[in-house]
Amino acid sequence: MDLNTATFIGVDSHTTEHTALAINRFEEEKGHLRFENTKDGIIKFLGWIKEIDKENENVVLGLEGGGWEKNILSKNLSQEYDHVYEINPLFTKQRRSFGTRKDKSDKLDAKLIAEVLTRKLNQLPKIHPENLTTERLLLKKYVWYWEHLVKETVRIKNQLKALEREESLADEKEHKKGVDLVIRLRKQELKSLEKLKKNLKTQLDPLIVKLGSNLTSMPGISTVLAAKIMAYTGAIARFKRADSFAKYAGVVPDERSSGKTVRHVKANIGNRHLNSAIYFLAINQIRLDKRARAYFEKKVGEGKTKKHALRCLMKRLACIVYGMMKSGQPYREE
Repeated sequence: MDLNTATFIGVDSHTTEHTALAINRFEEEKGHLRFENTKDGIIKFLGWIKEIDKENENVVLGLEGGGWEKNILSKNLSQEYDHVYEINPLFTKQRRSFGTRKDKSDKLDAKLIAEVLTRKLNQLPKIHPENLTTERLLLKKYVWYWEHLVKETVRIKNQLKALEREESLADEKEHKKGVDLVIRLRKQELKSLEKLKKNLKTQLDPLIVKLGSNLTSMPGISTVLAAKIMAYTGAIARFKRADSFAKYAGVVPDERSSGKTVRHVKANIGNRHLNSAIYFLAINQIRLDKRARAYFEKKVGEGKTKKHALRCLMKRLACIVYGMMKSGQPYREE
């Protein structure tokens, strides 16, 4: 594709409607469109793109916005066009801060998204069609709901501890009776949450099998942890190397250098949800796998802190997980 003749289209997506704006390589506007987030609206948008540029391979699209409201749009675009990219809102925020105008509108946001395409195309992740299959979208939704249930469970348990302390210190009989009623009701909620989690897990088991997951063959990876890793990774095909996956997971340390001084510090970038999943995997591996425990102890013996040694193990495990997801082969102990 010749970028000098390409059409760059930025899309600012929202729950009920989207705004698109097209520019050329020199950031001259070629047209804009506001369309509803419906099937008819998306068909209208696809027709508008054809009017702007008839050659599919000449069109570059960038989407910014929340996750769920743009899934259908992303799916339709990735089926028609090869160059569809995810735009990090930080890029458009930087573009806005460079300008002299501080006003904000959907049209202006769409133009900033298109400008990011012209300037940072090689830094943007492509939207992969495999991430938008029904199974993948359901997996993400199930994982999101599981984590919601876990947070609610922890919140109620903490409240129960406070209520039980209050009950033990209450002097008046009526006060004690009222607190006891709240405790019993909260415990009923807790049982309901546990039942919901159990039912949700029965939905996760066949889904990760259908998606071809082999991760549960690795010690320390349960059905839920496998689902989290898969949901937060997306299509493994979008990572060409293990290092790219490890960096996305936030387990590759950042370099800090000045003159002859070079040091490495903990990375604060990457997908923090995936990073958390790899962290729990490392903790489980130290407990369940003697080789992982030996590797961790070796790093500590080399003078590294336990936190640093754990990060080393996380990077090693991220590379193993990448290899398993890429090859489709089960975990091998040798």
